Amino acid sequence: MNRTKQLRLLIITDFFYPHWTGISKSLFYLIKALDRDLLCTVLTVRYHKDLRSLDKILNTKIIREDVLFSLSRSKYSPRVMLRLLIIINQHDVVLINSPSSNILPAAVITKLFRKKLLIFHQGDLILPEGIANRIVEKIFDISAYLACVLSDKVSTYTKDYAKYSRLLKNFHEKFTPMILPILIPGSLLLKKRQNKYIYFGFAGRFVEEKGFDILLDAIPENVNSIQNARFRYAGQLKMGYERFFEKNKNKFDKLKKYIDFCGLLSDKEMLSFYDSIDFIIVPSRSDCFNLVQAEAMKSGVPSIAADIPGLRVLVKQTGFGVLFEKNNSVDLARKSVLAVAQRKKIMLRLASVKTILDDKLNVKKITNFITK
Repeated sequence: MNRTKQLRLLIITDFFYPHWTGISKSLFYLIKALDRDLLCTVLTVRYHKDLRSLDKILNTKIIREDVLFSLSRSKYSPRVMLRLLIIINQHDVVLINSPSSNILPAAVITKLFRKKLLIFHQGDLILPEGIANRIVEKIFDISAYLACVLSDKVSTYTKDYAKYSRLLKNFHEKFTPMILPILIPGSLLLKKRQNKYIYFGFAGRFVEEKGFDILLDAIPENVNSIQNARFRYAGQLKMGYERFFEKNKNKFDKLKKYIDFCGLLSDKEMLSFYDSIDFIIVPSRSDCFNLVQAEAMKSGVPSIAADIPGLRVLVKQTGFGVLFEKNNSVDLARKSVLAVAQRKKIMLRLASVKTILDDKLNVKKITNFITK
């Protein structure tokens, strides 16, 4: 057995499969990709009573600890740190998936036991308005900063996001960009559609950070300019920790004749969702790396995305889509019309998506990041 296969990796994360977020799904893809080469364990929270405390996916052990309380979107479990103390000597490397409510104590414990510490940052913590949320953000920023000081290496998907990140801009000397694998088939074929409509898809949690209100504001001009335009939404409208949909319900109701609401979809259903749309729209206000965008583009669907750090990288590097000005619904509508007009030209850039989202190459980079 070679050294890579002998290495034991512990991943600490607040969110993990089957939690319905890009953060948890990206880690699910990661452990599937590393399964043959590394001995992996995932330490996370048991956010629902129906989940097993001890589980297994392929050869990866999943340990879930009970939640003590919820804070905004986070489910906090101090038992995760107690478990870390018990099992840390069974592992060689600890990878903390950030944002993590336990990022600082996990980092301190890891270095006290003289283990290699890696931090993969999936985006700065951005919460809704309110003094309490600003305090939570500040506490996290300080904790994450100290954890990165202790770390051996830090990473996120792109240099573009790291340059503007409140956290990562301070750690260029430790930074390595890495795109996690996107383990879907990826048609990479020009779809021949028989629909009378042009379908624009959007997907994710209906929260302020995702910017779906910007898209709603753009729809009237969009359908006025593209009379056969229709929209499909996959995701959860009402979130327990944020009442953003309720604030925008009137807009949604006025436009619902143009929108097919698909609800929460399984992985297989999401592939069918991508196959049913002509463009994916990602109007986020902040987005380190949007998994829905990456999956859609890999499935042959061009992206209409906000020109913000991190999110814009796939479109800029591949040309497979168009960018619009952040928070600008007028520009979103304008660029949607442009994307439809230039669709044939945009589809010629499809092959470049395969180069950027090459799973074999990206997994090799990740393995080197962990083992070297």
